[in-house]
Amino acid sequence: MKGLFWKVWALLLVLSIVWLGWAMKTSQSAGPQAQAGVADEIRAKKFVVVDDEGNERAALDTSENGTTCFCLLDAEGEPRAELFVLPDGSLALKLSHAQGKEHATLTLKPDGSPALEFWDAQGKLRIYLGTRSDGSWGVVVQDSEGRVLFSAPR
Repeated sequence: MKGLFWKVWALLLVLSIVWLGWAMKTSQSAGPQAQAGVADEIRAKKFVVVDDEGNERAALDTSENGTTCFCLLDAEGEPRAELFVLPDGSLALKLSHAQGKEHATLTLKPDGSPALEFWDAQGKLRIYLGTRSDGSWGVVVQDSEGRVLFSAPR
């Protein structure tokens, strides 16, 4: 009986060594990224970030018309900052206040011409600064009634 006891222990020791060798080889061939749980690529139509209460706070989404939007929302779910890539290749960065009204927009058209616009609390355009594809530029400042206070070039 004593010889059988040592044979079982020897068999268990050999099996343990074989299993340990297999486990080490398998983990090395998986590579460091698989070990850390990091995927090489993740594909989805929409990514949403939520806070501790489950409220949406950020989203990366592509609409049916081909517009891609990265949106940051406040605690009430109102969009505060939005970055758009439009189907024509235009870019737009829109900043809004807490009630969702747009206050500032930076755009870049496909031809490379940029524009910066500012709105007041009532949603009226107050300042425009931009260039055109031909290199010309323009500045317009308006009052709350839409009257032009300053414009250049004239």
